Amino acid sequence: MKKTVIYVRRSLNEMKQKTSIPYQINTCKDYAEKQDWMVHEVFNEGEKSARSSELEERKEISRLMKEVKSGFIERIIVFKRDRISRRADQYMEFVELLRAHKVSMHFAGDNEPQMFDGVVGDFIELLFGAISEHEGNNITQRLIQSRIAKVREGEWGGGRPPKFYHIKEINTDGEIEKKLMITNENKEKIKEIYEFVANSDFKTVKEANVSLKGKRPSLKNIDLVEFIPKELHKGWMTATYEGISIRSKAVNPRIKAVEEKLWNAANEKLIKMEDSFFEKEVITVNPKLEKVLFCSCCKNQLSSKQGYYFCPNHKSGLRISVELLDNQIIKAVHSRISSHVAKNKAEIVAYVTKELITPLEIACLENEKAIENAQGMLQKMTSVCIANPSKYKTGEEKKKFLKPYVDGYKECFQNLKLTKIKLEENRERIFLSLNKMLPVPTIQSLSNYKQKELLRFYIERIEVDTDLHVKIIYRTDMRMNREESNCRIRK
Repeated sequence: MKKTVIYVRRSLNEMKQKTSIPYQINTCKDYAEKQDWMVHEVFNEGEKSARSSELEERKEISRLMKEVKSGFIERIIVFKRDRISRRADQYMEFVELLRAHKVSMHFAGDNEPQMFDGVVGDFIELLFGAISEHEGNNITQRLIQSRIAKVREGEWGGGRPPKFYHIKEINTDGEIEKKLMITNENKEKIKEIYEFVANSDFKTVKEANVSLKGKRPSLKNIDLVEFIPKELHKGWMTATYEGISIRSKAVNPRIKAVEEKLWNAANEKLIKMEDSFFEKEVITVNPKLEKVLFCSCCKNQLSSKQGYYFCPNHKSGLRISVELLDNQIIKAVHSRISSHVAKNKAEIVAYVTKELITPLEIACLENEKAIENAQGMLQKMTSVCIANPSKYKTGEEKKKFLKPYVDGYKECFQNLKLTKIKLEENRERIFLSLNKMLPVPTIQSLSNYKQKELLRFYIERIEVDTDLHVKIIYRTDMRMNREESNCRIRK
């Protein structure tokens, strides 16, 4: 039942990275073949950073970790350690998970030492993780410096091109360069939008956006608050790297769509609109309350942008700092968990065991019995095939006869896997929320992904009004009664 699997990932595009996905897969398969191991599955993360993302935010490694916890994995083959993570803390978290579930990890890359065991082994693995993190930081810094140099020269620094622009590969002295380009037709579209704002007299941005959409349905996805302030439209290349704003040395005529005078006129009109706000500094904050945060006046879900939660549909412009509100909610949840668990721990443990654990444990036993029966039936029918060579002469005939029993076994296996994964997820949530009782430092030390999961596990809905009064509606108090609490956030 236990499997040998491969995990692969890359950070950069294939043109820049030698260890492409196909190369990693083939190298890992060759390694498995030399060890006489059959590879059951490849977990292909594709292009995903192992430095800036949490383990749980990477879809395939998160799925792999769940299968490890559920007992379906025997060994994992990876090209090199840095494919798991370029952060030492993440790498050691993954190693500890494997050791806790007796799963081995093997490296197929040249000159990559295999894992070390014991106390000394832990130190060595931590050292390797730190080296990968250092290498990752160096790679990132080199990439950033390269992009900064391009931006200062008035060229595109990389990433997805802005609205109406496109990337074109140009051969310069035998080297392929990617240039940001814009057609004359799209220049006219941008100019039309600026003229629309400069010659208008709207009270709010919302009214302007609706009017623009009505005038030109093809522009329905344009947000004037984001679009109008872009200096790119007047030929200046700008970017922000690690909190530092970069601007080109001069205007690039190739990407210029509007004149300075028109750009200034449109921006002056935009600033005068009631619900327009600008953040000169780009604030990188990971909101934790998305999907549970609502405006108590219009009941619409709040959006998040540049470090603020806000209600785009509310005329009074409800707006509150993401960091401030998240911290207040975390404190409120911590206070509730601590007092409630201290008072009702025995009852809570009994409840969650009955509701979340016992049914899944019973389902696992039933699925294990079902897979044992399916396996026995498959073996029995295989024996029938072997005993009747005249009836089942060709491989196709045997395959057709055995297909229902093979499909039955696969279905039982999938049911067991999904049930075990759900069981382990519930056990982890209960362990975090009940056994630890989650003091504030513990909550804040969790990854951003786990903080989100925890808050959504406890909170059904949060409502905020224009005076910043906050109402938290909890899912349950473990006795099937819904609770509410109220507080006010100070600006």
